Amino acid sequence: MMRNSNLYKKYVRPHRGSRTGPWRLLFGTKRALQSVFSAGLLALDRLRFALGRDDIKLLYAQTDSINFDITCINLLRRPDKRQFIEKQLDGAGFNFKIFPAIDGLEIDTDQLIKDGILAPDNFCPATGIPLIPAQIGAYLSHYELWKATLNSPNKVSLILEDDALLVCDKPTLEEFVRHIPADTDLFFINRRKNKIKHISLHASKFACDFWGLTAYFLTKQGAEKLINLALPIYTSADESISELNKSGMINCYCSRQELVVECSNSKDAQNFRFASDIIDRTGE
Repeated sequence: MMRNSNLYKKYVRPHRGSRTGPWRLLFGTKRALQSVFSAGLLALDRLRFALGRDDIKLLYAQTDSINFDITCINLLRRPDKRQFIEKQLDGAGFNFKIFPAIDGLEIDTDQLIKDGILAPDNFCPATGIPLIPAQIGAYLSHYELWKATLNSPNKVSLILEDDALLVCDKPTLEEFVRHIPADTDLFFINRRKNKIKHISLHASKFACDFWGLTAYFLTKQGAEKLINLALPIYTSADESISELNKSGMINCYCSRQELVVECSNSKDAQNFRFASDIIDRTGE
């Protein structure tokens, strides 16, 4: 496999042993300070939201039972990732389905352009080149699950990618679902370090660009909007959703607590497990 070495070095950095030597103390201290800072902000917000009027309308009434579909996108040629996600979800007591991802290695981009599914001038801002087949396959995989959400009997559906690592238990996840705002289209539960504005003790609104579709709840109204706005494909799925949110065409929120982390982010030494199936193929 041939790679564009510059892109590869930029996006797929080797896993560094930050847990050893002087780096261990540095990163341990940084995480501890971040935890203290986050706890302090949460305590202040508890007081702020308690004193203020809570006028946020929620998707679920307090008496509603919480039910949602869970579907994980997995490439058939990545059984290791399938085992990784299945072990987590089975252990947490979730019912879920595996969706065989649309493999970028098997799609005909010329035909997609002819059919009006892919825009001829498609472009990826992160790499400065047209979308690679892996990005197109990922977009189409999410698109198929957006369509499936419309047929679900539940108010929301949880869509996961197979590099998702749950860092919460089932009751905690259900508690955050209960506090999803009523006007939500997408509710992300892996929020990374995107800039956000807290609107309650459970939810935040994105305040800038964001990226990553590792784990998100999709409402029926959100699915309908995305289906109407998603084609033709001009850019990557996460970039497209970020732009729609910035323009006010969809409403994207995220959980205030990070409930899932991505294990394909090489910058995250603590959780990194898999090289990205998209980024790893950029130079092919």
